[in-house]
Amino acid sequence: MKEFFPQAWRNQLARIDKQQIEQWGFGVIALDTAARVVLFNSAEERLSGLPRAEVIGKDFFVDVAPCTASRLFRGRYLRAREEGQLDEHFFYTFTYRIRPISAHVHMLHDSKQTALVFLFLDRAVPLFEDLG
Repeated sequence: MKEFFPQAWRNQLARIDKQQIEQWGFGVIALDTAARVVLFNSAEERLSGLPRAEVIGKDFFVDVAPCTASRLFRGRYLRAREEGQLDEHFFYTFTYRIRPISAHVHMLHDSKQTALVFLFLDRAVPLFEDLG
């Protein structure tokens, strides 16, 4: 599976902040222990069509992307919380509030570094408007 998250940052999760994520061209979402969105970069705004101001502080699985409240997606988040660590790649099609978007998701969590669960998203199949 294609790698897009910089390998060097896997051991520096606690250092990822608003300034850092704005430098990356793929979507970045960070969720706190209550699944509230605490980080949402401009690349994710563009990819999802969701304004950052409407998602920060909201429950990701209830208010932002209810289509992810599945065992496939939310189940991984809950397992990351329970086990304290997760590093998984999977494909997912987001369908709520936005046009269907197929994305490569890299969910990364290491409780020894930070309480946040990071979602790194890259469009799996570029849409026509992204090719120009």
